Amino acid sequence: MLALPMILALPVLLSTSIFTHAFATDQGFIDIYKGANAHYAAELTGGEDCNEKEMQKIRDGFVEMNMLFQAAVNVNWDGVPEREFFGSQERIQNYTRVVEANLRRAAQYANLKGNVTRNPDIHVRCDDPNDQCGGKGWKRDGNGKGGGGGGHAAYNIGNEPHINFCGRDNDKKSSGYFDLDPLDERMEKKAGKNGAEMELDEYQNRATAWARQVMHISAVGTAIVEKAVPNTAPNGSEWVMSTSEGPMGTSVLAGVQNERPETDFPNDIQQLKYAYGATRAKIIAASSIQEPYDAINNAESYALYSQARYLMEKKNFYPNLPVLDIGDEIALLNNEELQGGKWQLPANDVV
Repeated sequence: MLALPMILALPVLLSTSIFTHAFATDQGFIDIYKGANAHYAAELTGGEDCNEKEMQKIRDGFVEMNMLFQAAVNVNWDGVPEREFFGSQERIQNYTRVVEANLRRAAQYANLKGNVTRNPDIHVRCDDPNDQCGGKGWKRDGNGKGGGGGGHAAYNIGNEPHINFCGRDNDKKSSGYFDLDPLDERMEKKAGKNGAEMELDEYQNRATAWARQVMHISAVGTAIVEKAVPNTAPNGSEWVMSTSEGPMGTSVLAGVQNERPETDFPNDIQQLKYAYGATRAKIIAASSIQEPYDAINNAESYALYSQARYLMEKKNFYPNLPVLDIGDEIALLNNEELQGGKWQLPANDVV
């Protein structure tokens, strides 16, 4: 059998084919890879351009993501995290079933072999086929240690079970998924830090990154789609609103100034403010100018909610910061510094 260094030395197409074959077997690399301690029904396949350590970190993050969703699957609509990340029951009404179904499907990635309910296998890779890993974005106070660096940590491809993981393991010149702390290590590190333990964004970790991408998979996360269609009834308006369900993306802040990249005309194009990070996720769940389903359609909201529920289970407290003054929406929507928060991710989280 070829050793990993020998495979990496082969031409790109050949080595990629070997990786894909090796890790797309009926076992999947999550089971055959050393250190695996769970035989999941769904498999991780692919592995293009991922080295040995990177594949281990991808697998470990998947295991930790399952821990997050198991803590979040039983939704308590009287709870504070539920209201802060999805909205009150009065506000979202019948959409509560959508949230519950999305979390239930995500939690099914923890199902073991033999379970009749089986989520789709996930193709993982590290070769950045859509060239989305670099650039500005996923930063926390300009310091990526443990919590991410500039650019994507990972991105979903086409709402399919297909995820690219950004950065390189132990490469100081790149940043991304492989710089993120393991779930419990991050929890322990931040839970005892005076002044920061109540900031939910401080707990971002590789399991949170995994959770966000899994919610983008159309077989897992569904979103409310509302559009105007011709009214076929003999009376009434010419157009009526039709509601259906579709794949989940990332919601945007309404009623705020658009962001502009630091480029010169003609590339100085306005950009929407996407609801990444705890501050923006809480705004779309509570602001009266957002649609009631905006938070339900936001993959980040599910990841942060699950992160909060896991911390509550393990540490017995809810990191409730930032606390927003929704009573003064005008001031909130004009506070660009607050909207930015500590975590800012690129807009194209799904490509």
